[in-house]
Amino acid sequence: MNQLKAVFPFLAALGVYFLALNSPMNQKMNKPHSVENEIKSIPVESFK
Repeated sequence: MNQLKAVFPFLAALGVYFLALNSPMNQKMNKPHSVENEIKSIPVESFK
């Protein structure tokens, strides 16, 4: 029983880590960057 108490925090941390890897927020962050959402620059004519 004492061995289980010693190992439990590591198992819990490992479980939280894998839950975070599969979270929707992490999947959105790792998705390829979309060019459609990018701010497009507007060309400005130079002053004469």
